[in-house]
Amino acid sequence: MKTTKFEKPYLIIVSLFLVSAAISWQLYFKVYSQKDTMSIHTFPREIAGWTAEELPIADKEKAILETDNVFTRRYTSPQGEEIYLFIVYSQNNRKVSHPPEVCYTGSGATILSNVHDSFSADSSLGDVKVNRVTVEQGRERQIFFYWFKVGDAFTPNYWKQQGLIALKSFRGQPSSSALIRISTPAQNERDDENATRRLKDFSRIILPHIYKHLP
Repeated sequence: MKTTKFEKPYLIIVSLFLVSAAISWQLYFKVYSQKDTMSIHTFPREIAGWTAEELPIADKEKAILETDNVFTRRYTSPQGEEIYLFIVYSQNNRKVSHPPEVCYTGSGATILSNVHDSFSADSSLGDVKVNRVTVEQGRERQIFFYWFKVGDAFTPNYWKQQGLIALKSFRGQPSSSALIRISTPAQNERDDENATRRLKDFSRIILPHIYKHLP
């Protein structure tokens, strides 16, 4: 079929749009080399009576995450309760935060459940939505909370996080990204409720520090 004079400009516009979209998509997933101008290692080691011990992270793991802005800490309460806090953050590299389930299964753990949950933020934000994952490895059982931060926004959804980063970048707004993951041991299935309560209480008390140290 012969192309009309009206169709030719239309096809040119569509072609230019597709080329532009392809370039934009490639740039979106590009590896950024800019260094962060702030460090999350100033995150407090003592919070509301909980004191932290820094746990080592291998250089190989940092290379995979493509940032040094990462830490794992074991916080202990005066009553001897334990919470493990893992945070990875970058002002420029959207690849640093990813769903942790891959790490769980890769380490040989079994995911028993993966459901939505939330904790009260005690602010105008309302509840903060999180993913609650129950993991078992050998005789050890743990409950995990994790969620993502983009600028001032929180989401438990990885793809929504990536979309927020793209949208904020397009608008010229701060689009730093972070993964916040906390976990605590559970003695058995009957102890899951106590472990979940402990995670919600700890999430609530660290939230102001997350805003301050992960801008």
